[in-house]
Amino acid sequence: MCFEKIKEDTFHSLVHADLCICQKCQDQFVAIFENKIINDVKVCALYDYNEFIQSNLFKLKGCGDIELAPCFLNYHLPWLMARYRGHIIVPAPSYGDRDAKRGFNQVEEIFRSSKLPLIKAIIKTEDRKQSDLSQDERNKIKEIIAWKEQADISGKKVLLVDDVMTTGSTIRACIDLIKHHHPKSLDVLVISRVANSEQR
Repeated sequence: MCFEKIKEDTFHSLVHADLCICQKCQDQFVAIFENKIINDVKVCALYDYNEFIQSNLFKLKGCGDIELAPCFLNYHLPWLMARYRGHIIVPAPSYGDRDAKRGFNQVEEIFRSSKLPLIKAIIKTEDRKQSDLSQDERNKIKEIIAWKEQADISGKKVLLVDDVMTTGSTIRACIDLIKHHHPKSLDVLVISRVANSEQR
């Protein structure tokens, strides 16, 4: 991130062979590991959605800097791979045309380094950017998401993932949709959550 040489003399360099971020940059990713319950499902947020996270998500998502994707999870990969071993990842939906224009889906790229299998089971049928919507409009997210018919998660451990949780409306809608397809278990992991947001 800062283009400085990564010094391979830290604890993480001993347990992690694929470091892509130096300690100075990593220190700006202040982990909170905050847990909340939404629709009877545990939702874990790694970081506050602060200026640093916002800026780097914009570089990744808005500017297409795909090289930043693994930086968000890099130091937490050993924990992530142990905690969610045996899970399959289901990313929160994004509009396909946006992904095509960017050339990638930012959530999929962030979680690719987890080495967990990924099923793109939920799609967004209309191009509505959540950050541009009012609270009432956000709560209507169920109207524009759908399940891919060929996606099968029955009896599987599912990890729903997203980059930012603001009001929790997208997470709630996705949880309800996933539950209809009978997973063995369901957990949620988001990169960041907006402080003082109401999960409803």
